[in-house]
Amino acid sequence: KKKMNFTDAVILVMGCTSAFSVVICVIVVTIVTLLGLCKHFMYRLATYQVVGALLMNVATGLAFLSYAGLSSRGPTCPVIAFVNVYFTWIKLLLTLGMTVHVFSYVVYRKSLAYLEWFYVAFSVLVPLLFSWVPFVTHNYGQDNLGCFINAPNTTSALHRDGIIEEYSIYYGPLLILMTLDMVTITGMAIYVKRRSLTHTSSVMSSSLNNPYEAHRQGLLYFSPLLAYPMLFFVIILFPCLLNLLHVLGVQTNKWLTLVMVMLLASAGWIAGAILSAHLCCVRTYMKRETVPFEIEQRTPLVEDSRSER
Repeated sequence: KKKMNFTDAVILVMGCTSAFSVVICVIVVTIVTLLGLCKHFMYRLATYQVVGALLMNVATGLAFLSYAGLSSRGPTCPVIAFVNVYFTWIKLLLTLGMTVHVFSYVVYRKSLAYLEWFYVAFSVLVPLLFSWVPFVTHNYGQDNLGCFINAPNTTSALHRDGIIEEYSIYYGPLLILMTLDMVTITGMAIYVKRRSLTHTSSVMSSSLNNPYEAHRQGLLYFSPLLAYPMLFFVIILFPCLLNLLHVLGVQTNKWLTLVMVMLLASAGWIAGAILSAHLCCVRTYMKRETVPFEIEQRTPLVEDSRSER
């Protein structure tokens, strides 16, 4: 009987964790829908993040199937590679869009719920403009851990083209855009901290009629949303850095590969856990308030998009 090597074990872990993540995402999205929370813009933003993570883990699950030999031959492998790139880009744009919405509320106190249709359409359609390119150049194919943009370990022109496409279509934009996203989040945190210190002495009443108090409570509702881009940044940081070291010819520890695979495959269940914790925190906070906090009336960020029109 053939003994399982380290790569086989890593791929098996990726497949099992991906399946678990998909199940958790489906359960959480179903609960949010059944509770009627999708009528609130804030919860829709969070649900989009869970759906994006779900798509990513569908892609990692397909990568497991391709490595297992169930779909690695013929035209199927390039299609799986395309799905991997396309779904990751959807998650990236959903994350960046959510940061824009939160930034608008923090800095300008304005909800962008009326742009929700554009936010979703942009995230789904824009990746189609360039994710098809490796089909034309025949660079979608079998990689070390499944189907991806193929950059074999040779000095051929195909190898150079594969590396260029990997970094121009996938790794480069992921790392640059998410780094800018984290800089934006850090700036928002500093802005909120300085603003709270500035108005501490002037805010004498906890009444929601006070604009600063209402805004402060609104911040408590949207702040858990910032966990999603932080999570995604950590998840994509490992594959970006490991691939860069590989291209530069630097030997990396095999356990780092396991960490990378675990993070990618865990995106879904962690996102689902964040949303579940978000719901519990909001409910607990509302019960402790002496003045009822009406989400859809007091916090512009979570108003229904229809009320914006």
